Amino acid sequence: MKIDKSYKVGDTVRYETFTGELRTVRVTAKLAEIKNGRPGFDGVEVQPHIKPRLPVWGYNSQILRVFCQEKRRWK
Repeated sequence: MKIDKSYKVGDTVRYETFTGELRTVRVTAKLAEIKNGRPGFDGVEVQPHIKPRLPVWGYNSQILRVFCQEKRRWK
């Protein structure tokens, strides 16, 4: 079964960085070109142990899962 990785601003995405680190972030912007001509997102980390909530960015291709705020569940 293929996982739906579509998302909107306000959704939460879990993605893997190029170093292998897993991050969970709330999406603050969805961009056609985040860097190097590739689509991606801006967001803030949502882990409770990380304060302040750090701004991050990622490519859409790095997304593993999406929590849809509208449906209140993981896709």
